[in-house]
Amino acid sequence: MDDPLALAPSTLRFGRGTPVMLLHGFCGGADSWQPTAAHLSRRHEVIVPDWPGYGDSHALAPCATIEAMAARVIALADAMALDRFHVLGHSMSGFVVLELLLRHPQRIGKAVLYGACLAMHGGGRFESAADTLARIEHDGVEATARHVVATWFVDGAGHPAFAPSAATGSRMSGRAAQAAMAACRDVDYSGRLDTVRSPTLVIAGERDRTAPPETTLRLARALPGSSLCVLPDCAHAAHLERAGLFNQVVADFFSGP
Repeated sequence: MDDPLALAPSTLRFGRGTPVMLLHGFCGGADSWQPTAAHLSRRHEVIVPDWPGYGDSHALAPCATIEAMAARVIALADAMALDRFHVLGHSMSGFVVLELLLRHPQRIGKAVLYGACLAMHGGGRFESAADTLARIEHDGVEATARHVVATWFVDGAGHPAFAPSAATGSRMSGRAAQAAMAACRDVDYSGRLDTVRSPTLVIAGERDRTAPPETTLRLARALPGSSLCVLPDCAHAAHLERAGLFNQVVADFFSGP
């Protein structure tokens, strides 16, 4: 792997306490976590990186696989001298959290999988990974980001958070967008999670079109001893649609026994 500190220049840090790392998904960025980071920083040190190829790291070469993304997280934790940390992964980064739970269980305290699933194929996503790849190729990143981000909200492009979220998504590089879809397309964690022992919380939006509640339920059932929370009246971006409720659920989980 190249420079393990490559994530560090665009990483935001807030607060003090038990470390919590927030990992954004496809079309996301570190800036979208600001309300959640501010809430969690009352009790935690909150670390919020951009993935290579996204946000302020858009010029960096993207990770080609979920395994490489998990390795980046561990490299960043090592660079920050974090022996053990909590982690929250949204959407695509849910796969990264599962990889961390399997490969680095001693490094993970508690884990939140939000808008996540066991596999992208057959998971009920609003369109297939192949369709999104074709859209990136044909329409470009900005149009693809607007199309994808509109599905994050019950009110679609009418939600106040749509425009800033679409702007964040448009900052990912074409290489990063293609690499993310290719990395997620064939990943499947079905039947692989029996050994997970870290406390886990699975969060679903009631009207999520990327990871519908039935797919997150299957994920929760596959994780031994996990908890499931379905948030009402929101889709794939509950941290923006129902920020107060989302932040309280996550904070209670990370701060609880």
